[in-house]
Amino acid sequence: MNVLDCLYPRVCPVCGKRIPITSSFCACCSQPIKHAPCELFPLTDDPLDNFDCFAAPYYYDGIIRQQLLAFKFQNKTSLAKPLGLAMAEHAAAVFCTVSFDCVTFVPMSEDDLRERSFNQSALLAQWVAQTNFIQCSALLQKVKTTPKQHTLSVNERMQNLDQAFQPTDLVQTGSTVLLCDDIKTTGTTLRRCRDALLNAGVKEVYCLTCAMSAYDSLDF
Repeated sequence: MNVLDCLYPRVCPVCGKRIPITSSFCACCSQPIKHAPCELFPLTDDPLDNFDCFAAPYYYDGIIRQQLLAFKFQNKTSLAKPLGLAMAEHAAAVFCTVSFDCVTFVPMSEDDLRERSFNQSALLAQWVAQTNFIQCSALLQKVKTTPKQHTLSVNERMQNLDQAFQPTDLVQTGSTVLLCDDIKTTGTTLRRCRDALLNAGVKEVYCLTCAMSAYDSLDF
């Protein structure tokens, strides 16, 4: 047995079983994971949109869906590290030709942050930034409390976040930013955040989520 396993034993964040120091999940919990292709996907259907690239290491299904729900709603913040490291590895592969100036994240309103006590997107972004040696900064703020996106219809989601995000003073004109969130479904949240950054003078915005909805792939 490796000496690190004895000194710093790790457990699977899903089932609690002891795992090797180099693993993120146990063999049983990692088997059902559905990995997304290591490629870029369009954030919108608009062929004129030049800032529409996003990537995700997983599909929002099965064990990953369970993990993200536990992470967000059951205070399982220990999942931030394995999920964030998976995002970091995926970003290093997919965005290998992009030089990022900063990693940022989708913000929460003050009311929502008080209710949950943490921003899951910020925790994931911190692991992405730390692993890839990029600065992580809060470039956006959510200036109004809105209904939860997952409680709304697709049409309602499109309008729910209008004027909800504003840039902070940390935005640097001409920079290239990696915007992180936990899940991409319709892409409305990412688009609203991206637009706020571009309007503030950011040159390019790429998006990275932990998981994406299954309908983003025609082969799924």
